[in-house]
Amino acid sequence: MIDVNVSISGILMDCDESVCALQLGNGYKIEKCNLDSLFFKNRITNGRGYLGTDYFGTQIKEGNETYFICVTKDEVMQIESPWIHEFSRFETDEKELCKTRIKKYTEKEIDYLYEQIDLLRIFRPGNIGLKDVFFQYSFTVLDHVTNTIEHRSHNQARNTVAGGYFKLDKAEIVLCNRWMHNFSRIPYILMKSCIDEFSWGLEQIDCINGFKQYIKTLKMILLRDEHIGENLLLARRISLLLGNTESGVQLIYQNTMDILEYYAQSLSESKGATVLENISENYSKNVLESVLKNELHKLENITREVVKNCLIRCKAEHAMNRSITWNEIKERIINELA
Repeated sequence: MIDVNVSISGILMDCDESVCALQLGNGYKIEKCNLDSLFFKNRITNGRGYLGTDYFGTQIKEGNETYFICVTKDEVMQIESPWIHEFSRFETDEKELCKTRIKKYTEKEIDYLYEQIDLLRIFRPGNIGLKDVFFQYSFTVLDHVTNTIEHRSHNQARNTVAGGYFKLDKAEIVLCNRWMHNFSRIPYILMKSCIDEFSWGLEQIDCINGFKQYIKTLKMILLRDEHIGENLLLARRISLLLGNTESGVQLIYQNTMDILEYYAQSLSESKGATVLENISENYSKNVLESVLKNELHKLENITREVVKNCLIRCKAEHAMNRSITWNEIKERIINELA
């Protein structure tokens, strides 16, 4: 076996230093790092040393120094020794090494990191996320041949323009750490297909696609194959799930119906038309865009609360039955809300 020194790092975008108090687990830390200390500095700057546009808005300037909030991990992993040829030649092909010995590790770490990001974005609003995760593997073969392999996992779909910083006060830090600990792994895995759709909605730059993704998420969670009166069913089940009082249920129901009808009417007037094309010409484009974003934000928060409630249910159900599936939990939720 060969010891491999692994360094993993990525810049957390659209967040402040409060997240440095979060405990991600699995050996990860969140740190404020100087740009010059990053082993991947040359991957996010150009030949003249200027920062790439994707990261410009997330830098922290202190005098002449530039800092970022980064997720980091350093550990030693082991891989099997390269195959030794009869003439003492050995395999050093980097692509083969990545494919056969390091690829699974890289994929596992990426999955874990994005699980933590998803949980943070479910906990509260904020455009926190990763554009790139950088891996550096170094190891020595036969006591004298040093190999270094670098890998970059690039999130092409990352929304870098949405804004909305992820910030936590002291009380929220405690609650968020508890949230991450309680709902990582099993509860998350049970709902992963639904969470993926919600997360994809958060990445959308176009508001219409954001509406589509949030509605798709809600349908995946709260509808069977019910195509008649979908909006009524969704609004009723959402309001019963989230409301604590009769008046609260009614308010959530009406707000949800307003949002769903707003979206449905905007699409029905003309095939493929956008909301901005369907609303009265008496309003300026800026006003209409503001209205659209406001409605989208409301739907995002409703969807977030539904996902959050169902994650809590998943944890409780799994504690009683470790073989339970998401479909079984979903059916129980719908039956209670029907």
